[in-house]
Amino acid sequence: MKALRPLVVLVVLLGAVALGLFGCSKDKGADEAATADQLFSQGIAYLEDSMGGVNPEEPPWMWDINLEQANGYFEDALDIDPDHCGALMMAAITRIAMVLQDPDLADIIDGLFPEEGRGRGGPGDFLFRALRKPDVYTAARRLKESCRSEFAFSELQDFIEAEVLPALDYADGNLMQFEDQDCVVLLHIEVEESREVVEIEIDATDAFLMHAPLDVLQAVFYIAVSYNVDTEEGQTLQYLIDDDPDFLSLRPGDNMASAHSELWEMQYHLSEGASSLGGETDPQDTDLFTNTDDEGWIPLGAGFADSLSFVAGEMLEALESGLNYNPAEDSGDPTAPDIDIFVDLEKFFTDPLDPITDYFPAHTWSDPESMVVTEPITFPDPTFTDITPDMTNEKWGQFFDWLNTQ
Repeated sequence: MKALRPLVVLVVLLGAVALGLFGCSKDKGADEAATADQLFSQGIAYLEDSMGGVNPEEPPWMWDINLEQANGYFEDALDIDPDHCGALMMAAITRIAMVLQDPDLADIIDGLFPEEGRGRGGPGDFLFRALRKPDVYTAARRLKESCRSEFAFSELQDFIEAEVLPALDYADGNLMQFEDQDCVVLLHIEVEESREVVEIEIDATDAFLMHAPLDVLQAVFYIAVSYNVDTEEGQTLQYLIDDDPDFLSLRPGDNMASAHSELWEMQYHLSEGASSLGGETDPQDTDLFTNTDDEGWIPLGAGFADSLSFVAGEMLEALESGLNYNPAEDSGDPTAPDIDIFVDLEKFFTDPLDPITDYFPAHTWSDPESMVVTEPITFPDPTFTDITPDMTNEKWGQFFDWLNTQ
């Protein structure tokens, strides 16, 4: 059975060969319920026919299929029965996969959340990679390599605002409804090679565990559209930082505040997922995510719920009280400065710097592309309008001197 895991993950996350589904939808009448079920089945059948040649280890942006039609079946089913558990889940997943097929967006996802060390592959892996620390340097490099010579980042920002964020918001609402209804969906999958039918249960626990990384993606993309970062051919770094009033200034909308809200949502879903996973007492052999080591399709281990709860608690404290960092204590480096750097996360997101270039330290230019920070380090405002309220230029100097030795 374990050898079937790539196929199972593919089926669970994109419903390729589900042959039966029983959910917790409210009774809308026999005729309406049957019609919603029929539309759902048609969407599943379309996916089954279209994905025969798909490699289950590849992400959606490498699939040569049109997911819009399948999504249409699931959304039509929800028009008839808005509480249809299976359609809620599948409409959310196919809607996300539709926008993930854009190659520019794929470059950002692959750059921010690299494949190295990511663990399991497959179509849903982009969600779970979102729980890793974003690699902004790799993202910038990949974006630069993939861009046209006159590429304006605002074009991609417009795409994110018009297509990506609405799709993620749609999926967010579906998962929330799935969780609120405490849905339980049973997928019966016929495996032709072994002539057996396997059963997979998807419940609110699984939805919570998928919801948290979805929140991270929403936060990442809200941040991505927050600031103007366009450059024109021939513009130097010196010109952009010293003379371009639009560079690193805020774009319209409360995008940073929205990112902050999504981080709160992530903390909630992590906490709820940990509680739900740790409280499960039913047999785990058919569950998607389990708190066991040897049952279910993706065993997370008995200690996973506690670890998840700990992370959720740390996030809650940072969001409520701010983030503290002491290089000497947190890095374990005896040469690190023993200073407390407090970051007011709420102020950082709800009252963001605008433009960021106004807060750069005093600097000179060895050439138009190389900025040299003047020693001793002097910021126009070392507290960054009280985002780091206790910091001084002297403390920043100690911190940057230490960073330069790493």
